[in-house]
Amino acid sequence: MNKTNLLLLSGISMFLGGLSILFSQNIGISISKIATPILFIISGVLAIQFANANKIHSLAKNYHLLQGLGMISFAIAIIFLPTSLESFLTIITFFTMVYGILELIFSFSVLNTNHKLKMNMLVVRIISGAFNLIGGFILFMTLLNNIETGLTIAGILIILGGISFSVFSLKIKK
Repeated sequence: MNKTNLLLLSGISMFLGGLSILFSQNIGISISKIATPILFIISGVLAIQFANANKIHSLAKNYHLLQGLGMISFAIAIIFLPTSLESFLTIITFFTMVYGILELIFSFSVLNTNHKLKMNMLVVRIISGAFNLIGGFILFMTLLNNIETGLTIAGILIILGGISFSVFSLKIKK
């Protein structure tokens, strides 16, 4: 399997996890509580496999390894920690904000290296990071007023994260 396909599949799995959250009220919270962590564990394992297949750039390898471990940690957290829908969304908020910060740190770290880079790939990562960080704050503020809207925002943010992975993997192929 092409190593960029691992990242593409990781993004698709994350996208599906976001759909599970977005439509959790339609498919049932109990189904979403099972499907979402499974999809994130799959996404994390694929990101780790991509990191281990990436022999060229150590910064990217370390980032994707951290990303994969973060997704698996997130999955474990949403299996064992939530005691309510609100605590579930609080964990998603934390994950979304950390993911956004890591995307931004990675992007600016790459700028400080002497590696050749494609600016369009970097722009995708910066936009994704900024969007998730800002979206995490919006999600946090929404949780204070309306949990159902928070669920929608959380699903959309995770879907966009999955799309970002997928777009990035497609740009690597070019």
